[in-house]
Amino acid sequence: MKLVKTGLRPLDKALGGVREKSLILLHEEDPRSLGKLMALEVLREKLDGGHLVGYFNLGMPISVLFELFDKMGIDYRRAFDEDRFFLVDTFGSIYGQRVDFENVQYLRTPVSLETLNDRYIEVIREHKRRWAEKGMFEGRELWGITVSNSDYKWIFGEEPTLRYLELVDAQRHTADVYRKYPSGTNLWVYSGVDRVILPFLYRKADYVLKTGSSIEGDKVVRNLIVVKAPELEDILSFEYAVRDHRIIFEEF
Repeated sequence: MKLVKTGLRPLDKALGGVREKSLILLHEEDPRSLGKLMALEVLREKLDGGHLVGYFNLGMPISVLFELFDKMGIDYRRAFDEDRFFLVDTFGSIYGQRVDFENVQYLRTPVSLETLNDRYIEVIREHKRRWAEKGMFEGRELWGITVSNSDYKWIFGEEPTLRYLELVDAQRHTADVYRKYPSGTNLWVYSGVDRVILPFLYRKADYVLKTGSSIEGDKVVRNLIVVKAPELEDILSFEYAVRDHRIIFEEF
């Protein structure tokens, strides 16, 4: 099984990378850990490397997201122009906040959990078709990044979100778009703690990375914990800091 790098250096060093086409759950246990930023570090790494990325925005207005991209040095404009990056603005699709920006996609309305995955597949199919016609899959990694799946819970409710994620998991292996075209490595962010959705995601994910934080004196101590990975024998933990919206691992 081919391994691909995440750009999170101590994780890549310890595991050698992650298995291509795997599902990675990034569990931001508490918001103070700022674990979501790790997903954007992966995004930055992949765009800088010339790879293909689909990003699914659930949690914030697109203008705020672009501002965060700029602060983190994510060159999304160039990736848009080169047609290597598309962004599905689920937040804007649901709340009616849209921008006219090339390769920012909106879902056909009405948007509900019953229709949501079909809407996503429509967008993914179109971009994979274009990439295939241009021969862009050759020599490139393919990634899907969702920030974050926990937002479905606040929009639609806990039990409906669980049923939706079960459907998504099933269609990851059966939908035509994943059989006709190459499949990618997926990174799903989930924030907070619950007893319904998280157990399902922990079971289904190939990798589970958890971020947490504590207060020690006047310092916020943040840790990335590798809870689950193929052939992992012992839980791994890495301390990190956040400076200027970037993740900095202490030993590096």
